[in-house]
Order: sequence, then C-alpha cells, then structure tokens
Amino acid sequence: MVFTRKYGLLSYALFKGLLKYILPIFKNLRLTVKKANLKVSLEEYAASFITTLILVVPATMLAMFFYLATFVRINVVGIIFLEILTGIFTIGLVYVIYIIYPQYRVNAIKTNLDKYVAFAATHMATIAGTGVPPHVMFQMMGEFKEYGEIAEICKRISRNIIVFGYDTISAISEEAQRTPSHKFKDLLWSIVAVIRTGGDMRQMLIGKSKTLMDEQRRIEAKYIETLSMFAEIYSTVFVAGVVMIFVLVAIMGILGGLPVPVKLLLELTTYVGVPLASIAFIMLIEMSKPIGA
Repeated sequence: MVFTRKYGLLSYALFKGLLKYILPIFKNLRLTVKKANLKVSLEEYAASFITTLILVVPATMLAMFFYLATFVRINVVGIIFLEILTGIFTIGLVYVIYIIYPQYRVNAIKTNLDKYVAFAATHMATIAGTGVPPHVMFQMMGEFKEYGEIAEICKRISRNIIVFGYDTISAISEEAQRTPSHKFKDLLWSIVAVIRTGGDMRQMLIGKSKTLMDEQRRIEAKYIETLSMFAEIYSTVFVAGVVMIFVLVAIMGILGGLPVPVKLLLELTTYVGVPLASIAFIMLIEMSKPIGA
C-alpha cells in the first residue's frame, strides 16, 4: 500500500532534499492529510509522491513499449511520441490520485463516524453510568471494533492520556478539532464541556444519544420514501417502458420506417441499453443514499 508509514518514512529519507520543489503543490493538503489519518506527515506524503513516480512511470512506459512493439505496427517516431504521451499521462494520473485520495479518506471517515455515532453515544452513556472516569470510558469504547472509526478515535484519546500524559480535556479537544464528522465533533465538545463544568456525564450522553437516534430515524424514514419513489420509476421505465419500446420497434419494423434491422435494435436494447440503464439507475440510488442509512 502506497499510503503507509514505512513507505512515507523511506521516501522522506531518500528525497527530503527535493521537497522544496514538490511540497508547494501539496501545501493546501496539510489539514486534509491530518484529518485523513494517513499516519504520515505532509512532508512524508509529498516524498512518497516522488517515489511512486519513480516506480510507476518507467513501469508503465516499459509496458507500453512492449505492447507497441508486439501488437502495433508503428515507426520509431510514433513509438517515441506515444511513450512520451504515456509518461505525461501517468504522471498526471498519479498526481490526481495523490490530490484526491486524502479527501476521499476524509469523506470515508466522516461517513463511518456518522453511521455509528448515535449507537456509540448510547454505549458511552451506559459506560458513564457505572461511574468510571472519562479516559476509562474512551479506553473501553476503543475495544469495540464494531464502531469502526469511532473506536479508533477513542483508542487514540485513551492512548494520549495514558501513554503520552495528556490531560483528558486536551486529548479529547485535539480529536474534536480534527474529526470530519460534525455529529461526532459536537459529541466530543459536549463531553469536554461536562468535564469542565463537572456536570452529569451520563445524563448528557443519554440526551445526545436520544437526539442522534431521532435524527437517524428521520433520515431512514426519508430514505424509505425515496426508495419507494425509485421503485415506481423503475416499474414505469424499466418494465412498462421497455415493453413499449419493443412494441414500437416491432411496429416500425413492419411498416418499414427503420434504417437498421429490427433484430439488431432489439438486441442492442436488450443486451446493451437495458443493462447500462440499470447500472446507471443503481448508481443513482447509491448516490442518493444518505449518510448513516
């Protein structure tokens, strides 16, 4: 995996002298890289970009050369042109991946946090009801892998308190500032506020969990209504609509108003049009799926 700690450290050790040329193109990603929890600094991330280019670009150009030499009849000038084009395209592709990947990770973390925050708040309220201190609550929450990114954040908070000697408020505040989920951020800041004021942690968490659960129910109810609408669209377009297209094509074929054979049109509709439209419809449903549903 490219985006790993060891890969970043090795790349930084090899190419730290070149970072003054590369780092400016990644300068706007510093906060995003931190929020993405890639376990590398921006400098290591930028250095790994150089390493990836050195590994990927020559390999891609070599593969293109063998392809051209084996399967394509082309002169030397054409090969050189296509090789240069392949190199430029590969560099651009790697750069785009490095630019968008941190934000992709941030969005994935946000989705995961929003999906489980309501259930995690309920679990926290149960633990807080036993009277344990906050750092123990986070330590226990970090052991439940079912909560995904929430468990990872709780584990980091507990580690910072127990191992690195952070005070509880500082450890929670640091994670609250970097988390991409507004719901989980609000939960962490509420915990900080209770610790500072000496309030009832259990009652606060019960109230938060109830609010989050109510919001989750509203999201799911709205999504069910959306799915009902999509079901009606599917039955209209992909059942009645397809039958209507077949009938119209058959009638127009009998009347002789089609420039192409009827059989070809029906085959294209059946084996190309309907599958592609179904894939697009499924993608539309997935994109309409709300976070946490």
